[in-house]
Amino acid sequence: MHFITLRPVQSAANTKFGEHNSADPLIQQGTATMNTLKKPLAVALASCGMIATPAAFANEPSLDINLRTLYFNRDFRQGTAEDRVAASQAVRIDYVSPYINDVIGFDASLFGALKLDGRGGDESIGMLKADGDDTESYAKLGQAFIKLKLGDITELRAGRMVLATPLLYDDDSRSTPSSTQAIKLDTQVGGADLYAIYSDRAVNMAETDFDKYEANGEEYDLYVLGGSYSFNNGLSVQAAHGIADDYLRQTYLNASYPFELNNGDNILVDAHYYYGTDDGDLYGRDYQSSLFNLAGRYTTGDLTMTLSYQNIGGDDGYDYSWDGFNNDNNILMVWNSVQYLDFNSADEQSLQVRADYNVASVPGLSLMARHTEGWDIDTSTQSDAKESETDLEARYTVQGGTLEGLSLRARIAHIESEQFDNVDEVRLIANYGFNAF
Repeated sequence: MHFITLRPVQSAANTKFGEHNSADPLIQQGTATMNTLKKPLAVALASCGMIATPAAFANEPSLDINLRTLYFNRDFRQGTAEDRVAASQAVRIDYVSPYINDVIGFDASLFGALKLDGRGGDESIGMLKADGDDTESYAKLGQAFIKLKLGDITELRAGRMVLATPLLYDDDSRSTPSSTQAIKLDTQVGGADLYAIYSDRAVNMAETDFDKYEANGEEYDLYVLGGSYSFNNGLSVQAAHGIADDYLRQTYLNASYPFELNNGDNILVDAHYYYGTDDGDLYGRDYQSSLFNLAGRYTTGDLTMTLSYQNIGGDDGYDYSWDGFNNDNNILMVWNSVQYLDFNSADEQSLQVRADYNVASVPGLSLMARHTEGWDIDTSTQSDAKESETDLEARYTVQGGTLEGLSLRARIAHIESEQFDNVDEVRLIANYGFNAF
């Protein structure tokens, strides 16, 4: 389920500075004009296989500073839970080094969030560091990794990094991103972009300690292999497989095909498939589930319309977190994972209708509205539960003058659910980034 005009760290995976936990393509492009936040050209980019690769190596050092002001208000309408209200001023400082002797370099990022407001149970929403029943400001070394060039098309990184791959995609929907401690190898073979990842630890968005992956008192490591390939006709495919020792296995497949009509309009067809099973006793029970998402996006002039269908198969809701729905450092790369809901419950089917509009009379202003309806949910008390989410968003990026690049964003969500709480949510986001050198 997504933020704002942040410049990506060139040697680190591009991330979205601010959505729920999914890959809305129009939202997380990882460029200075990116993040239309938890997703199309983030889905479109991810769908087209544009996951970060070492194709271009940095030759000069850079220091990027990004500021994010975030106000978050989650209202539980039926009164069974305490409302969540918080505000923070976040900073992200990204240093990208050149390669010494064209071989080795070191990149680092400092993440921090200053508490402006916090009350009630806001420690549960991941904006600020939990401090008992309260929250507090925090700072952490979010990225710190050595990078090693192994020829012109291969790079090895080791350390703390923000990842953007389908099965390991660090969430950046609050003050600062989550981060992963890993070893990652990127290369190209026959025109395909390939990668391998080993990870033993991760840190949530608002936490500062990198903790081991753990289930039922036992620790485990995570291994992911993946790649993407783009054909000359525009078809792009992706595949990935991950194993968490004795805990969980996941497989991801994606195919997307964009094409242009004779009148200049564009269509994107985008399909995603996840399959997950338990890998041993640590999961605590037998688990098997699948997720299929198929979307069509039509663009004519300044208007983009999207229709997306999703289905959950198997015996369970789809678990994409690598640690039993408890970790806030991974997102789904599907269109129906939106601001609040993922529509990934057992047996759930869901349909989304979405419209995006760039206001030509006001350069820099874009509007979005979407409604996602879920049904046939299998819960402990019924087999046909329903839920829905309606999202509205307005985003404006200053086009010139002293504040050029400042991005302002308002996001509103209305959730109706027969299995969870009914919620109204407002997020107000301001992002500003600049290059120090």
